[in-house]
Amino acid sequence: MSTLAFRLPAEPQTVDVVLDQLERLWRCADHVPFPDRMAFDLAVIETVSNTIQHGVAGPGPLEVGVELDARTSTLQATIVEYGAATPPLLAERTRACDEAIMDAAQQCLTESGRGLALIRTLVTLGFERVGPTNVWRLWRQTGV
Repeated sequence: MSTLAFRLPAEPQTVDVVLDQLERLWRCADHVPFPDRMAFDLAVIETVSNTIQHGVAGPGPLEVGVELDARTSTLQATIVEYGAATPPLLAERTRACDEAIMDAAQQCLTESGRGLALIRTLVTLGFERVGPTNVWRLWRQTGV
């Protein structure tokens, strides 16, 4: 198992750091098949990019926390928007089912909705609002 975790400002340069950390992860997790690596990379980068581009800061600065985990048969990423305001459509649907929350998140994060649609084709995606943070969870079975 290989795990990496880091927290950075929500700014465009953060995407480059995430790419570097993904390369580092794959050096430690060479058991992961290349197609799974590529799909996971794209899903993680798209999620971080959406967070940076569309995240709304609360009273303080917005930061992005990323945890990457490569296990024998599963890849997992947790992307946290620290200090994020609740997206308006999510606030309206806090008691709705997960699918409705994901649909609301998709509407909040991208005008076209293609970003989350792409992510959802590559990984299983979950969203949770925890205090002043938005938490995105991505996971993918490897070798499937």
